[in-house]
Amino acid sequence: MTKTKESVESQASDGKGSAGPPDGFANLEDRGSTLFVRVSRMDNQRSVPVAIARAALEAHFGAGEGEKDLAHAYLSHRPTINAKVLELAPAGDVYTDANPMLLGAGDFE
Repeated sequence: MTKTKESVESQASDGKGSAGPPDGFANLEDRGSTLFVRVSRMDNQRSVPVAIARAALEAHFGAGEGEKDLAHAYLSHRPTINAKVLELAPAGDVYTDANPMLLGAGDFE
């Protein structure tokens, strides 16, 4: 797990593909049962607020129960998860911080 953690941290710190600051965790909020993220749309005008269920990150992306495990799972699989968000998100401002897109384990099957 250390190797994965190191590669995730270096990926997050090098800024490649990161929608946020270089530390990579600033746009991630672990809410216990969900991970809250913002996914940029292709036009970079708006982002989609998303709450990803812990069960989805554990079942499909190898998240554990440790500190920052949800964030590491997201960062390790960001292209796949973001592609799913953009596939499911309709055009327009349907989602807000108070009403984010909800992704569960079934969304990645």
